[in-house]
Amino acid sequence: MTEYNVHILDELKQFYLVCQPIVKVHANSLLKSIVDYEVLIRSRKNDRFPFDAFRKLIECEAYNDVLIEWFEWEFKNLLHKFPDYKFDINIDPQQFKYPRTWVFIKNISDEHQRIAIEITETIPLNKEFTTQDEFFKKSPLAVLKKIGFKTVIDDIGTGQNSLQLVANNLEKIDRLKISLLAFRGLRNDVIFQFLEAWFNLANKYNFEFVVEGIDNKITAKNLVSGGLIMQQGFFWQEPHVLEGTAKRLNRLNNIY
Repeated sequence: MTEYNVHILDELKQFYLVCQPIVKVHANSLLKSIVDYEVLIRSRKNDRFPFDAFRKLIECEAYNDVLIEWFEWEFKNLLHKFPDYKFDINIDPQQFKYPRTWVFIKNISDEHQRIAIEITETIPLNKEFTTQDEFFKKSPLAVLKKIGFKTVIDDIGTGQNSLQLVANNLEKIDRLKISLLAFRGLRNDVIFQFLEAWFNLANKYNFEFVVEGIDNKITAKNLVSGGLIMQQGFFWQEPHVLEGTAKRLNRLNNIY
């Protein structure tokens, strides 16, 4: 085994899973419910998403197989430990080209009613998907939907998760997610116009619509007043390791 291989696999040993809730809120009683928990990978080196190591792992089928095997073990433990919870998992478009990823999807299909699969916005590395159009034609959404998973387009409007992808897959999508982080530097009124447009599209086609990146009270309240009641972000709760008793939401009683 080369030094490069050892280094990458050592990186994987530092990975662990955290969860962050997606919540429904409204004007009168802060929390209506926790809809589900997004499952996120973190590294013990800095407690952040290990972007570089993750990309190196998924660019090679053999490495991706090891990564998926690890994730399957950890995720199944979550499913077993929290039988009443629903979870969202992220899959990079690159990973869908590898058979082991589909074996994993099959292995968790018995729990499909508790699982939403988010397709991330990252443009695939592999030459099989050299353009967006090629990925659109080979989109895994139809297969995931047929199995029974809730299908989610993550970080809509960024990377390969464009309006065109949504328009080409209207009957295969259950939820759209948009992150406020993509709008940094823009005026609030401009940001809201973008959100309103996507929200109207979601309503028209009966998609759930989640706004991510909520980090303060004013933003949370303004979104609720505009009907954007599905929210996620540090204001509600930071990603954390789920324990025997789920952590109480940070802002449960003191937002309004």
